[in-house]
Amino acid sequence: MKKIMFDSNVFDKLPKIIEKIKNSAEKQYEYYITTVQVEELCKIPDSKKETRVANILMLADLRPKLVPISVFVLGRARLGYARLGEGLVYNKILKDNGSNKNDAIIADTCVNEGCILITEDKELHDRMIVNGYSVMYLDEFIKTIK
Repeated sequence: MKKIMFDSNVFDKLPKIIEKIKNSAEKQYEYYITTVQVEELCKIPDSKKETRVANILMLADLRPKLVPISVFVLGRARLGYARLGEGLVYNKILKDNGSNKNDAIIADTCVNEGCILITEDKELHDRMIVNGYSVMYLDEFIKTIK
């Protein structure tokens, strides 16, 4: 089975297609997540509480495997949920101004876990492609589900 990791920007779209994705978990794909995505979902403001609840319920329903982040970044790493990695992917994905640390952590972990990253972020997608890492847009991924 192929391994999949969703970028945080995909979660809002998943509740509409969760049944199709859940069915793929039985025979086609395994799903993975890190603390970074969980924390980003938890930070959805109270003004969008229903979105936050729907996303967390969908996540619980999908039952992805929680894996430690593969690079220890101060302020982002949680003890017990992070490894001391080399950060090779992290440094290739990270922007010069460091504004995309979470994306770089997710990408590094995704590559180190052997996952395909599913994202709607064009810049992240392009950085992954340029560096030869597995990545797809959500609509491309949905078309692969049997």
